Amino acid sequence: MIRATLAVLLALLLLTSAGTVIGEDLAKEGSGEYRSGKAATFTVIAMGKEQGQMNWEETGVVVSAPENSPFHNATFRDMGTSHIIKGKWKATGFVEYTCTNGDKIYGTMEGQGAFGGPSSGTIKLVGGTGACTGIEGILELKGIPGIKPAKEGIYQAISVGKVNWKIP
Repeated sequence: MIRATLAVLLALLLLTSAGTVIGEDLAKEGSGEYRSGKAATFTVIAMGKEQGQMNWEETGVVVSAPENSPFHNATFRDMGTSHIIKGKWKATGFVEYTCTNGDKIYGTMEGQGAFGGPSSGTIKLVGGTGACTGIEGILELKGIPGIKPAKEGIYQAISVGKVNWKIP
C-alpha cells in the first residue's frame, strides 16, 4: 500500500512540474542575466612552442536565464576552433540550444581570451525551430577563470553575461 501511495504521489509531482514547463508562455522578446556551465573535449595541434590550433566540442546547461525566455533550463552543444598564439586565443564556432519543449535555437559565436585567465565572447542568434523560428539576438558572455576540470582530457567552464532576444 505504501508503495502504491508513493508511486501516485511521485506521478502527481512529475505531472505538475511538467505542466508548469510545458504550459509556460515564451516571451517574444526580452533580456536578462545569463549563466551556464559546460564541459568540453578538445584536440590540439601545436605549431612550434608558442602557436597552435584547438578544435573543441562543448555540451552544457543554462542554469540561470529569465524564466519566460527560451533559454530557461535549456541545454546546448557547440563546436568551434581556436587559434592560439603565446597563450592567447581567438575562437569561432556554432551553437545549438535545445529548449525544454524540444525547440532549437542556433547561433554563431566569436570569442577571445588567455589560458587560465579572463575570456569574453558573443553569440549571435541566427534562427531556430518551432516557437523559436526566426529568433534574433545576442548573448554577451564572460568566462570565469580558475575552474579546474574534474577529469583529465576535458575542460569545464562557467559563462556569465546578458542575453537579448526577439522572436517575430
